[in-house]
Amino acid sequence: MEKRRTKIVIAEPSRFSPYGLNMLKQIGDVILGPFSHSQLMETCADADVLILRLQHVVNAKFLKLAQNLKYIVTPTTGLNHIDAETASSMGIEIISLKGETEYLKSIPSTAEHTWGLLLALVRHIPQANKHVINGLWNRDAFIGRNLTNLKLGILGFGRVGKQIARYAEAFDMTYSFYDIDNELNNLPNQTEDLTGFLASIDVLTVHIPLNDKTTHFLNAEKLSKLKKGSLIINTSRGEIIDEVALVASLIDGHIGGVAVDVLNQELIKEEREKNIL
Repeated sequence: MEKRRTKIVIAEPSRFSPYGLNMLKQIGDVILGPFSHSQLMETCADADVLILRLQHVVNAKFLKLAQNLKYIVTPTTGLNHIDAETASSMGIEIISLKGETEYLKSIPSTAEHTWGLLLALVRHIPQANKHVINGLWNRDAFIGRNLTNLKLGILGFGRVGKQIARYAEAFDMTYSFYDIDNELNNLPNQTEDLTGFLASIDVLTVHIPLNDKTTHFLNAEKLSKLKKGSLIINTSRGEIIDEVALVASLIDGHIGGVAVDVLNQELIKEEREKNIL
């Protein structure tokens, strides 16, 4: 009997490396998406390898219907879209970018995007753009602030936090950082007192991982410690900020502005029902 070939499912093949795709085809049969969740579930029922990014959430119910899975591959540093505990209990190995420190040092995407959001927020770029598209030209309505006059606070001084610090220096912007990692003790610009850190800055960028201790890390109490008019940029995980408290702080004028590319529970209920078992 001919040996069964490895079945490899690529859930989100857009921008997938042609070189990598050819290598995978030498290993087994490659099935390309994109898929709806029901299609992905059906396709993975006898799959050996699942490669995905962030479109689908793989929870325990999904995994128990994919009994042949041996590997889940995701080019992400966070794994909150995969039930890693259930995967481990089933002997499924998760291959990701988590912990690939040396390689990730060469990837500036998140830091660059953070800085783009910061510039857009400080200079009111989205609002000014919409203003001009609507045929108006009131430049006085969108007066910005110079970064060199603002102090940046970096919450989390890992790979992305350090990249942000270099950008701050390039913009002649003073900064301080807060991180619980003891190995970072005594580095220049470190602040060990979180309350003092929050009270001393004009702009806060968030770069800490999501876990049980950091969920809603920035709650109403901590947000209240920031200066009135402070700006917040979050490109880490949406759940790190208590969004209800954040909106309340924006409405009452304590927080001056927010720019994010992450939200708490990014898949709305209807999408979760459609994309997740």
